[in-house]
Amino acid sequence: MFVNFDWITLKEYKELEQGLEIVYGYGDTPFGKAILASTKRGVCFLAFNEDKEKLFFELEKSWLNALLVRDDAKIENELKSIFLDNKKVDIFVKGTNFQINVWKALLNIPDASVTTYQDIANSIDKPKAVRAVASAIGSNNIAYLIPCHRVIGKSGAMSGYRWGIDKKRIILAYEAMKDIDEKNK
Repeated sequence: MFVNFDWITLKEYKELEQGLEIVYGYGDTPFGKAILASTKRGVCFLAFNEDKEKLFFELEKSWLNALLVRDDAKIENELKSIFLDNKKVDIFVKGTNFQINVWKALLNIPDASVTTYQDIANSIDKPKAVRAVASAIGSNNIAYLIPCHRVIGKSGAMSGYRWGIDKKRIILAYEAMKDIDEKNK
């Protein structure tokens, strides 16, 4: 999957948030029900859960004071282009410089591969910041597209995933199958 990464810092967001329009909606993915939200600059939120109220609350909490406009038909098309058509996706995040560096590092993990929190810390030249890396990964609001599901514990065990360990296993298996399909073409 090709992702174009755009970001703003938290300070910049405070200046922008009053005028920010976010279109959101609900739809189906290979991993179950999801909410997807996007701005003119790209996808800013993607989460998995069957509970629409919980998903909306998470979106609202993540983008305080933004104007949220529901359009399920538009979002269904975006989900299709992400999960079925494998089109290039623009993503738009807000976070601290540290978080943004961690999320960029996640984008460098090859499909169908896994890495550890320590490896991510090393890749951003912060080898002692493993806990901070884990925290930044846990605060990622764009499931799947920013592949936090590819990070596992140092022991090789599946560790925390905001949308559940079972969902993490399913996504990794899905990516492995897609990788095998690509190699067999």
